[in-house]
Amino acid sequence: MIHPTAQVDPSVTVSESTMIGPFCVVERDVQLGQQVRLDSHVILKRGVILEDQVEVHSGAIVGDDPQIIPAAFDFDSGVSVGARTVIREGVTIHRSSMPNQNTTIGHDCLLMAFSHVGHDCVVGNNCILVNQVLLAGHVVVHDYACLSGHVVIHQWVHIGESAFVSGQAAITQNIPPFVIAWSRDDLSGLNLVGLQRRGFTPEAIADIKQMYRWTYQSLSVKRNAQQALDEHKHTTDFGRQFLEFFINTPGDRGFLHPHKA
Repeated sequence: MIHPTAQVDPSVTVSESTMIGPFCVVERDVQLGQQVRLDSHVILKRGVILEDQVEVHSGAIVGDDPQIIPAAFDFDSGVSVGARTVIREGVTIHRSSMPNQNTTIGHDCLLMAFSHVGHDCVVGNNCILVNQVLLAGHVVVHDYACLSGHVVIHQWVHIGESAFVSGQAAITQNIPPFVIAWSRDDLSGLNLVGLQRRGFTPEAIADIKQMYRWTYQSLSVKRNAQQALDEHKHTTDFGRQFLEFFINTPGDRGFLHPHKA
């Protein structure tokens, strides 16, 4: 159903199960899955892909140009949003700064009110961005990560699986999987509550704890992680995943370390 006040480009296919509310704008080359719901005043710019059962609440803008100077984006790129993801009021998601590429949001995510996802970001599945989280360009957020209110993330940072970032944190370095980050580039230990809620076994949690201790025994975290991998010190896939994050994460952002008084 399309509200009479909505503006939908004739090129867009809208299924009978999709609802487009008052004063929405849907530009050309937008792809909408089944049972998509757009509340009032939603803007979907060209090249946006919303998979099945995506909800976009009032005032959200998806697919606008990257905020880069100089700004000359006379090419096609877009935003892809996975199934069942919920985009709340006032959220902004910018399209890729590279031709024929997408800024990507996975399935079953929740982007709360006025959060922002910059150009070329990749947000995994089952992630939560709480109110007013700000992701700069090229940030990668792995599955099941949770970013609390007013968190700001520097461009090119990678956030590991099941990481939890406490409210009002300012992060400029990579966050390993399964940890809690807080304040300014600080690390306070493992996200044990989150791991238990996900159903991690005691064996897996014990292995992650041991790999955490081994990696952070000195400031040479990449060397420590590589040594642990080479000597097969991990006993589960999750322990190996923790170590491999330090080895395989690209770029030169560095890694968070535990706070030392």
